[in-house]
Amino acid sequence: MRSQLCNVVRIVGVVLGLQCAAAQAESIPVRIVVQSFAPLQWENDRRPDGYVTEYIQSVLDRVSKGLPVYVSSFEFLPWKRALLTAENEPNVLFFSISRTREREDMFHWLGEVSPYGQYFYRLAGGPDIGAQSIDDLRNLDVKIGVQDGSNLHAYLKQLGFEGSGNLVPVTDYHQEIEMLFRGRVDLIPLSGALAEAAACKQGFDGGQLEPVVFIEALAQPLWAVFSKDTDASLVTAFTREMAVLKETGFLDRERSEHVERWRKRACGKR
Repeated sequence: MRSQLCNVVRIVGVVLGLQCAAAQAESIPVRIVVQSFAPLQWENDRRPDGYVTEYIQSVLDRVSKGLPVYVSSFEFLPWKRALLTAENEPNVLFFSISRTREREDMFHWLGEVSPYGQYFYRLAGGPDIGAQSIDDLRNLDVKIGVQDGSNLHAYLKQLGFEGSGNLVPVTDYHQEIEMLFRGRVDLIPLSGALAEAAACKQGFDGGQLEPVVFIEALAQPLWAVFSKDTDASLVTAFTREMAVLKETGFLDRERSEHVERWRKRACGKR
């Protein structure tokens, strides 16, 4: 009798183990790749932070109640590497990215995560740049730092800037800021609401930044996307839950709180 009971226990254990293994095999792993861009998404003491990060994580929590989804990794990568990862691997979640005609068929577009608008900035006291438009800049002897592979980089090349020798491709906006304050470029693009704090965070005087030209053609919302080979049920659930959560005002509240906190933190303001 005792031997039979032991056999039953063993069988139950094997069955439960197989069930757990099957459930794990059916789970949907999501790999998150982003470029650090505070206060939208950034690494704070080795933990993801930012208002878009908070929004996306809350959406994932909601989605996980109906689907066996889990985050396999959350990685901060250079822009081009993050973009290529999202282009070529399944179940990759990528944010925050501009939605353009060239990118339309590259991803599943899930929903807007942040407003976005940039100016070209110069340093106060530097060379005067008499430009009223983007086209004016093309005919001036100025060096423009621009993130390699970005939406802006592609736009400027379309306008003929590449042949002018004005463009200085860089890895990311942190490098642009460094180069501007070191006198290696004359202009850099930065988000109007966050330019001062971005410079302060790198140890520079953000108050020295002066807007020159608004980049009107690229003033559009940023999005979250899934890679093309992502599980269809996940894309549908994520799109739905993003819209539902946004309707509650959650994203607007998070953005307001994080932007104000970031400005104070970056520039030492109380």
